[in-house]
Amino acid sequence: MGWFEENNERFWNLLIILALIINLYAMVFSEKGLDTHVKESYVEVDGGYALDWGDTRLEDPLASDPNDSTVVDSKPTLISSNLFSSLLFVTLLGLLAIKISKGFGALVLLHPTLIYSAGKGYNEPLIAILMGVTAYLLLHSFKGNNWVSKAVAALPIIIIIWLKTTSPADSMLIPALVFIAILSLSVFIPAHLLNPRRMIGVGFASGAGLVLLLGILGQGTSAIILEEPVRFLYALPFAFLDVVIIYGLFGMVLWPFVKSTWEKMGDLEDRLVSELALIIGGLSGLITMYVAVLWTYESILWNSDWPWHMVTMGNNGRYSTILVIPIYMLIMRVNGNINWANKQILVGVMLILPLSLLAGVHGQTMWTDEAAKTMSIEEDGHFLFVSDATLGMHWLYTFHEPLDAEDNNITGHWRSDEADWQSQLDGDLIHVNWLVLAPEVSVAPVGWTLHDSGNADYLNGGGEWQVWTRG
Repeated sequence: MGWFEENNERFWNLLIILALIINLYAMVFSEKGLDTHVKESYVEVDGGYALDWGDTRLEDPLASDPNDSTVVDSKPTLISSNLFSSLLFVTLLGLLAIKISKGFGALVLLHPTLIYSAGKGYNEPLIAILMGVTAYLLLHSFKGNNWVSKAVAALPIIIIIWLKTTSPADSMLIPALVFIAILSLSVFIPAHLLNPRRMIGVGFASGAGLVLLLGILGQGTSAIILEEPVRFLYALPFAFLDVVIIYGLFGMVLWPFVKSTWEKMGDLEDRLVSELALIIGGLSGLITMYVAVLWTYESILWNSDWPWHMVTMGNNGRYSTILVIPIYMLIMRVNGNINWANKQILVGVMLILPLSLLAGVHGQTMWTDEAAKTMSIEEDGHFLFVSDATLGMHWLYTFHEPLDAEDNNITGHWRSDEADWQSQLDGDLIHVNWLVLAPEVSVAPVGWTLHDSGNADYLNGGGEWQVWTRG
């Protein structure tokens, strides 16, 4: 502890360098994430683009349908899927945080979620930058304090919605527009009423209320709130734990600052802090509700084990990283000079450092690319992938790129391990000559020959995957 206090400046400089190295390692050596594989599997069709082998959200939770794909106007954005753009966005995000404080810069770059997202080709670093731009534009608009400048400051939120939305049913555009209107109209609220504590509460209630309203109106995925109210209410406190506590207070190392910040906000009259509090509260409420909606909807869709589905999909809490710059800006403005030699901050860093190293050094691993390399599928060929229903279609699309499926016109099919897939191989899937069994599938197909096998990584569940051929 003595070294930390005496060499505090050096400590944070070294931590920034270490964090950049971990990020770079993750970008170079980590596999792409499941969502990135899915987005890369959109192909051009009449009227736009669609997933090559069918939607990931299925009508039948046990079987895919290659002919059932939602057509969208353009391909999903893949801005962060290459090394250069990922490195650029992480560096820019770090610089935005360092502009607030060098310590916050180190904490941003060391955030396990951002390291993992950068390695997987996800857009979280870019999205966090856009929210950072909103925070800095608010700081600039604070001088003029007119509704137009507030609306302009919030425009990056529209870009975020565009980046995050693949399915129109999942769009949060309407809540985002309402939220921007609320932020813009805040200029007409007298300063003495804009208490930051109150604004966090009002924001959280407003964000959560907007998603609830969409559910009541039966709009998109949010309709599940009224369709499965008991499961949704069960998911809600765990979504709060995931989004606010685990990925927020713990992952962003906010807990050392919470007490002093909350106490000082009690009688603070600062319009910028209040506006930041409104954004943080509003988006926290919206994200918490959205995660609870996703868990409820997808658990029904995939017929997955409940409540264990929430554990499997716990990484949805990473959406809260969108708020990292506004939160750090609020903490800095409320507290003024921060004692970065505080031992609690060091403890926070030590707690997340193992997770950061795991996210960077281990990163995302796949076994499906190895399985794909063993398959000699001819042009216009078909294969069947059998796995657990949870994320089954996402894993199917990890075969798309290594098989060069679009150019070779290869079609992938998926069946749940709970489906009667063996009899279907002699019926509807008689044209399938290659079969891939995920590690969790232990049933050997009758009349097929084992072509190859291998072991999945422990963090992917472990076990042996198998590739079979007909005859």
